[in-house]
Amino acid sequence: MAGRARNLISHAAEHARGKVRVARARRSADTETDQATAYWRDLSSYHASNDDDPHAIERSRWIADTLIPELGITSLLEIGTNSGRNLRIAKQTHPELRACGLDVNETALEHARRQAPDVEFRVQDANRWEEEPNSWDAVLTMSVLDHIPDDATEELAARIATTARYVIAVELWDGDAGERGAFKYGRDNKELFERHGARTVKWEMSPGQYDLEKSPLWVYVGEFPRS
Repeated sequence: MAGRARNLISHAAEHARGKVRVARARRSADTETDQATAYWRDLSSYHASNDDDPHAIERSRWIADTLIPELGITSLLEIGTNSGRNLRIAKQTHPELRACGLDVNETALEHARRQAPDVEFRVQDANRWEEEPNSWDAVLTMSVLDHIPDDATEELAARIATTARYVIAVELWDGDAGERGAFKYGRDNKELFERHGARTVKWEMSPGQYDLEKSPLWVYVGEFPRS
């Protein structure tokens, strides 16, 4: 519990420092998307609170134990992988899984590589990544879309639709779209991905809730038809 408390304190301090970075980003970046990228790129310790959080681990285990076998996933690309926890647990559970995580934060990725050396991790902006069409079974996001501004989500959803057969998005949804804080947004991902051709497989409350009142997490699973 002491370690958990230290992580929470560190997390709060990191976000306090982040407010200063937000102000700096808004002075130096041209768009809200650029500002958000700069904010998440510069966080130095956010990843440290992700690996031992029991709620987060419950979500990762659900993906590994339930979704991957249920959907028959053999390759998984995670956008905004941060500490790499989701892919690490998925790879441990399914050693044959081809897994890759993208993130804008090099510090977080250095940690991820130490924890999961058998997973590929690449520095890549979630708003500007490119993969070959139909190159992955599934693309995963977890609390990533809810940090991406509206001016970038449509393009991101379009990329996911061409890249993978499935999208798995575990994100904030409290029933109302709009800004919740510094680069934190509520968004109806069912509506978003259906606009891009997805057939909805799941749209339900996520396992591993940590704050149902302020940040309820919903999981969207959509399948993009393939000819």
